[in-house]
Amino acid sequence: MTKPILEIRGVSKRFSKKLDIAGRLARRFGAAISEETVHAVDNVDLDIAKGEVLGLVGESGCGKSTLGRVVAGIHPASDGALLYEGRVITKKRSDKAATLAIQMIFQDPFASLNPRMRVEDIIGEAPRLHGLVAAAEIPAYVDDVMRKVGLDPTLKKRYAHQFSGGQRQRIGIARALAVKPDFLVCDEAIAALDVSIQAQVINLFMDLRKELELTYLFISHDLSVVEHIADRVAIMYLGRIVEIAATEEIFADPKHPYTKALLAEAPRLDQRKRDFTPVKGEIPSPLDPPPGCHFNPRCPMANDKCRAERPQLEEISPVRAVSCHHWRDA
Repeated sequence: MTKPILEIRGVSKRFSKKLDIAGRLARRFGAAISEETVHAVDNVDLDIAKGEVLGLVGESGCGKSTLGRVVAGIHPASDGALLYEGRVITKKRSDKAATLAIQMIFQDPFASLNPRMRVEDIIGEAPRLHGLVAAAEIPAYVDDVMRKVGLDPTLKKRYAHQFSGGQRQRIGIARALAVKPDFLVCDEAIAALDVSIQAQVINLFMDLRKELELTYLFISHDLSVVEHIADRVAIMYLGRIVEIAATEEIFADPKHPYTKALLAEAPRLDQRKRDFTPVKGEIPSPLDPPPGCHFNPRCPMANDKCRAERPQLEEISPVRAVSCHHWRDA
């Protein structure tokens, strides 16, 4: 892998709910009440090379969207550091260049757009405010960005509700591209679209990658999409990365028990007569994650070591790592 454009080093993100007045009074009088803390992301290490697409996969609630928002600067990390092109990105994102270079595309193409703004303002506001484009050049610039994402510039006076779901997602992509980023965080960017539209948007992402030399963190729960678009895949479980490898390797020969269970659930045409069974048990609460390996309550290979000792992400080849005490025996 080439030199990383983004380095994620020991990043964690916790959300704490403070006790209200009633809770503090109850605790003062002896009630067993404490502040609730959600451990959304737990000590994640990742490198993403310039120009690659890294797919981030996991069950709902595993923390993948939260990690994407930390990368995009929407949430500050509770612990750890982010390095963009070798420069540490601070919590307050005082590095304007890095802030603009990393943009996010959201899942809901309607909720993420201001319903009171016309498309020309949605796309043109950020480059104008940041001084990337002169005010007099904004109309022509907006037209150019809209063409890049397959939108008719003559529609720029319309509002978001006057577009279809696929068109709204293209507006969201255009808004992100308008500040000339190098890195896009795509958070379930096609999940809310019709299946017939998903392929068009995926092809758009791939075309933009080649044309603009973009790097993607592509967050999805759809394994078939990730298999098609990603160069490497990182599997996330309850806030931790449990396996990362080249896409072909991870689909052909998964090492971690959770990765195996996750891939076994994905329906395939060559396995139509197979009875599919979900991963046993439910994902534990991030309010109280289990000690040791987070997957141990659901893992058929779990033993006392798994319940007591957290497995480290072990590099088993130059481009592959797995976090499991028993991956050699799997």
